[in-house]
Amino acid sequence: MKIVIITAPMKDPKSIEAVQYPVDGNKSIEYEGEVRCPINGILAKTLKKGDEVKIIYIMETSKNSNCEQNKLTFFNELKDITKDIGINISDAEVNIPFKPTKETYNTLITELTEKIKDNAEIYTDITYGSKPGILSLFCALRFVEEFRNAIVQYIVYGKAEFNNGVIENQKLYDITSLYYLFKLMGTMGAADAETATKTLKDFFAM
Repeated sequence: MKIVIITAPMKDPKSIEAVQYPVDGNKSIEYEGEVRCPINGILAKTLKKGDEVKIIYIMETSKNSNCEQNKLTFFNELKDITKDIGINISDAEVNIPFKPTKETYNTLITELTEKIKDNAEIYTDITYGSKPGILSLFCALRFVEEFRNAIVQYIVYGKAEFNNGVIENQKLYDITSLYYLFKLMGTMGAADAETATKTLKDFFAM
């Protein structure tokens, strides 16, 4: 099964425009159409007939949160642009309060890892995620790779600039290598400083 993790935005849905995201790097995953949720374009390019896809939305709740409406918009967008492929889509939520506390991120990691079954292929979009939430998300991904035999295929970030409210210079970045750097740092505890520095240099030279 393919698991897609999306950090749902809290912002006003009217401010989230559908735009075409040129890909920085791997052009084979570049989607020619316009999307509000950047990873939806990658899914439209990579999914195949019969694929089982589960979307997990990370929802940060507060009095002024618009996560629920944005989730619905993103889910309907994906169904629309993949309707001719013939995939089976389901969805789930992890609801956390908009508070950077230990309890919040315990909930995020625990519930997320419970919803990811063995041998999953994971696609992740952190375009709209909060900073502490993304750190916790990386911890959850590390857990399911280690104990559920999951494989992290893509972690993407959709960058955009705003000029008087108009989106400019949007770009989709595959930042999966940042996750693997996170993993690497966790394996260097027994290394001396010189060996660890060489390991880092080798990583960035790849």
